[in-house]
Amino acid sequence: MCDAGGEADEYPSYMVIYEALHDICKEQRSIIDKGVDLAVLCSTFGALPRLTEVGLSFCEAIEDDLSPSPFTAGMATAEDSYQYHLRVVSDAIQNSRNRGAAINTISLSGFDLPYCHVWEILDLSTLLESLRKLLQSVRVLRLSYSSSPLELLSRCALDIYQLDMCCMVVKHNALQDFLQANKRSICSIGFHDVTITESSRLGSRPKLSSDILCKIMKVSPSSSCQAADCGCLPFRKEGWRMLLNGDNHPQRSGT
Repeated sequence: MCDAGGEADEYPSYMVIYEALHDICKEQRSIIDKGVDLAVLCSTFGALPRLTEVGLSFCEAIEDDLSPSPFTAGMATAEDSYQYHLRVVSDAIQNSRNRGAAINTISLSGFDLPYCHVWEILDLSTLLESLRKLLQSVRVLRLSYSSSPLELLSRCALDIYQLDMCCMVVKHNALQDFLQANKRSICSIGFHDVTITESSRLGSRPKLSSDILCKIMKVSPSSSCQAADCGCLPFRKEGWRMLLNGDNHPQRSGT
């Protein structure tokens, strides 16, 4: 900021910033080491025996372009952070289920891994296992601003009944592979403002439609795709929902 022409006295000193970040990181490390976050989640879920849905909202990770930096040295990568929080929430949900709770819906918002160049090879197998554990025994999966889960789970059968997608950009192949892998269980697909990429057959970045879904699911077009409210915040928007029967043929039914 000073190099950009600002007055030096307009900004806090380096040591003030350093000490503030140091205290925050120390507190966060203490929470992790002592398992405070897991204990609090288990206690909270235990106090909500009728809880059926859990939502996780991910914030954008800090990106350090000045590596190595005294501020971010030793910080976990976005992949490690996602993996840790997925594991903690999964353990808390399992603890709640063991006490009789029926949490069957998971909502993920902002779950997008940082862009990786083609020469960067990431081992996401551990993150994939954490995500699969979170979605174990889940019947409804809701995704908003979250394309990475479909890419990670593109070939995983989760036995989910309903998939909702909102405000996403998703690769055609990832969506196709995921829906085919879960074709036997999925009976309801909701979508609103979903953009498809990397499909030469469909043109350049089309919006997801009932026609595209029918082609992906390999079913004949029908009137089963109906207008339906999308629960995205802050206001409910009009989206679409395709209903399928047990054999994954479109059927007429209310939404």
